Amino acid sequence: MTSRPGEGLAVGFEGTRIPDAVAALAERSGLGGLVLFTRNCPDVESVLAQTKAARALGPDVLVMVDHEGGRVHRLPEPFTRFPPAAAIGRAGDPRLAAAVARAMARELRAAGFDSGIAPVLDCLFDPASTVIGERAYGAAPDEVAACGVAFVEAALAEGVIPVAKHFPGHGRTPLDSHRELPEVGASNDELTRGDLVPFRAALDAGCPAVLVAHVRYRALDPTLPASLSPAIIGGLLRERLGFAGLVLSDDLEMAAVAEGWGIAEAARRFLLAGGDLALICRDGEAQREAVVSIEKAIDRGALDLAPSVRRRRAVRRLAEAAGPRPAVAVIGCAEHRALADEIGRRSAVRA
Repeated sequence: MTSRPGEGLAVGFEGTRIPDAVAALAERSGLGGLVLFTRNCPDVESVLAQTKAARALGPDVLVMVDHEGGRVHRLPEPFTRFPPAAAIGRAGDPRLAAAVARAMARELRAAGFDSGIAPVLDCLFDPASTVIGERAYGAAPDEVAACGVAFVEAALAEGVIPVAKHFPGHGRTPLDSHRELPEVGASNDELTRGDLVPFRAALDAGCPAVLVAHVRYRALDPTLPASLSPAIIGGLLRERLGFAGLVLSDDLEMAAVAEGWGIAEAARRFLLAGGDLALICRDGEAQREAVVSIEKAIDRGALDLAPSVRRRRAVRRLAEAAGPRPAVAVIGCAEHRALADEIGRRSAVRA
């Protein structure tokens, strides 16, 4: 299999239709994935049109949306707005995490998506970590793990690819990696007994994809953030935890890496470290520069994206095994809205 540089990228864009430049990139260099956000999705009709157009970019392109529930809700009415993960955690019942995953997966799959890039498996060890905050199920690793496993198993059963994030854990720092590079001083033992517990559980439950954080963990790699670190992606995730699935970066336009390494260089470093899909979620020029940087690494024999392509095809097969996509009528159905209301009530009682 010949590597094409765009196979290592998942891209986003401005506007409510896929730009010609993205289509040209996919045709010329290949493409690994497309990511939609609120700015792309003013109404259901535009969502359906864009996911259909995304599929025309290539048979193996993953069509994704960053859609967790709570404040990370990207899709318009009538998509069901589910409470944040913390509300599920407060309710104290992992079965609710499974119910949300099933309902969310049905709606996403009906709309043409392959993944909602969830669940968040960070443990909220630092309550001041507002970038995570209510996106986390809680602070106790075993409780986060139970909810995460329930979500992963239910999403997979419905044909949506769960993505465990933000590996190896973003819940110990109050700093926002969108704005600066956070640093975690926890020891290897603290990370093993705490942050890594939900990720190990999710991987053991068959989670096929992981998203890596733009956070520096001094005990694991004193120099590089996890998303650029061979010691963390290749060493910890691939070798120590034995993960053979798909590895995504967080958005490489975030200041934590973009300011220190540049977006194109960060994409190259992420792939060389053992990653599969480098996310560049807005900047078309940065996407083109990343293709050039990746192509140079391929040409000199430093990088082969064939294993990444195989892993991406494997996760697609997992999703397709669930059978036909649900009808669009499932989006925002009464059953799903009632579930969202139930979680709100049960969370309030236990708050």
